[in-house]
Amino acid sequence: MTFPFVCFRVMYWDSVSKLIAPGGILVITSCNHTKDELVEEVENFNIRKSNLCRGGDGNDATSAISSGSEAASRIEQPPFEYLSHVRTYPTFMFGGSVGSRVATVAFLRK
Repeated sequence: MTFPFVCFRVMYWDSVSKLIAPGGILVITSCNHTKDELVEEVENFNIRKSNLCRGGDGNDATSAISSGSEAASRIEQPPFEYLSHVRTYPTFMFGGSVGSRVATVAFLRK
């Protein structure tokens, strides 16, 4: 069952999106994800957030949209946009595979 894990991931990204002001930059260094995995994670959050706003399940985001408020137009935009792959780290070979799981990526908060 993956629901609790997915729920925590969404909660994490939702919290981060509230901490960073629009126009701010989020820089993440991860030792567990590649650049592509981090970008995919953020894109998935953007999609979930967008679907939630259109879903109509009674949450605050949906209420804001139905009221036609200025907040609604901000919520409909994806919260983060990929900005840059900040740093490339050395690769290593282990078990016949070459690669690195360390990545530093920057995202712009819309």
